[in-house]
Amino acid sequence: MASRKNLKKVITFVADELATEAFILSYDAESNAEAWVDVFNRIFAMNKEYIARVNHVQPGMSAKKYFNALCDSFNADAKVILEEINRLASAK
Repeated sequence: MASRKNLKKVITFVADELATEAFILSYDAESNAEAWVDVFNRIFAMNKEYIARVNHVQPGMSAKKYFNALCDSFNADAKVILEEINRLASAK
């Protein structure tokens, strides 16, 4: 298992990359601004949630299982947000 510090850095890096991608694509897109604001709010809420989850391991669960489940959940959430960004960018 990687250290918690490194895991937090990776989570923050991915959230920053998603926000950067969304910002660049929202600048060129002619779609609804409220939808883009919602995407940004979801990105930053996801970052905050997963950083908090790294800090507090669920009682009764082994650390290895917990962090594997955390990483899988984070990857799935990031993929959903990325798909939403691509959908908004392609909407004309």
